[in-house]
Amino acid sequence: MRRNIMSRVLGLREQRVQFFYDTDFITSGETSATDTSNLAVSQKNLFSDARAGNLLRTNLQGPGQLLSDQTFLTFAVRHEIMFYAAGTGNTVDVTKGGLNSAAQLSIWTMSSSIFQYQVDTKIEFEGPVSMTAAGGGPWGFVSDSASPLITNGEPSTPSIYVLPLPVAVSKRQAIAMIEKKFAFGGVDIPAAINDYDGGKLFRAYIDGYNTRDVQ
Repeated sequence: MRRNIMSRVLGLREQRVQFFYDTDFITSGETSATDTSNLAVSQKNLFSDARAGNLLRTNLQGPGQLLSDQTFLTFAVRHEIMFYAAGTGNTVDVTKGGLNSAAQLSIWTMSSSIFQYQVDTKIEFEGPVSMTAAGGGPWGFVSDSASPLITNGEPSTPSIYVLPLPVAVSKRQAIAMIEKKFAFGGVDIPAAINDYDGGKLFRAYIDGYNTRDVQ
C-alpha cells in the first residue's frame, strides 16, 4: 500500500516564527587552506551554497532559496561571533597584525566585518556586523581572566536590531548574506582568524515570519 504523507492541503498556508541561519566557520585550531568550509576569506556568500543535513551549520533546506512556495518576511538580521581560548588557544599570530588575545580578535572582527543581505539581485540591507547582534547565546567578560569570552550581543531581546520595515522574500527568490572581512589598521582579519588556534564561530541569521504549505 502506498501512502502519500507529503501531500499539500490546497488553499491552506501556515505562518510560523522561524529564523534561518548559515555558518561562515565553526571550528577550533588553526584553519588550513584545504578546510574550505571553515576558512575565513575576504568575502563569503552565506545561504547561497547552504547544504541541508548538518543543523550545526545551517537549517536552510536548499542552496540559495527557500523550498517550494515558501515566503519569508525578514524582521531582523543577526550575527553570532565568538572566539574562545581552548587550551593554549588564546594567541594569534603576531605577524598578522600584532593581535594576541581572543578579546582583541573579537573586537577587530566585529569592527571591520561588513554584511550585505541580498534578495534576488538587490542588496536590501547592509552595514557592519556589530550593528546586528545575535541577542542570544553565551555572553560575558571576566576582566581578570586570561581567557575572556566576548560574543556579539547580550543574550536579551533588546539586543536584537529590528528592521522598521520587513524585507520580503517572495517565492523562489534567491537569498544571500554576503560577508566581507577587511584588512584594517595593519591587521589582516581573515589571516588572523585562520591562524587563531582556539574555538571560533561566525554565523548569520535572518529572523522573521516564514509562510509555507500545510502538508
